[in-house]
Amino acid sequence: MKKWIFILLIGAAPWLVGQAQPGGGGKREDAIESLKIAFITKQLSFTPEEAQRFWPVYNQYTAELKTLRQAHTGDELEWREKSLNLTKKYKPDFVKAIGQDKFNRLLKIETDWRQVVKDEMQRRRDARQEKKNKSLGGIR
Repeated sequence: MKKWIFILLIGAAPWLVGQAQPGGGGKREDAIESLKIAFITKQLSFTPEEAQRFWPVYNQYTAELKTLRQAHTGDELEWREKSLNLTKKYKPDFVKAIGQDKFNRLLKIETDWRQVVKDEMQRRRDARQEKKNKSLGGIR
C-alpha cells in the first residue's frame, strides 16, 4: 500500500511543484522540490487521505513563505519572527490535515531537509575544489 502511495505522490510531484511555484521554477528548483516532496512523504508515511489534505495546505504555506523570503530585508530577527508567525497561522490547518504528532515531525523534517541540502551542496563544492586542485597539479 505504501508503495502505491509513494508512486502516486512521485507521479504527482510535477503538479505539486507547479502548485507551489506559480509561474514555474527552473529545472534545478523543480528537481529539488520534487526530492523534498519525496523526502517529506517518506518521513511522514502519509495515508492517502492525509496526503490529499496535507499537500494543498503545504503548497499554500510554502508559497507564502517564499513571498516572505523574497521580501526579506536582511533583519534576521524580523525574518525569524515573520516565519514563525506564518507557521503559527498554518498550524491549525496542518493539525486538521495530519494531526499534531505529524505536524511536530514535519517541523523537524523540514530542518533535516535543509541540512541534507546543505550537506550535499558542501560535498559538491568540495568535489569541485578537489577536481580543480588536481587539474592544477596540486598547486594552491
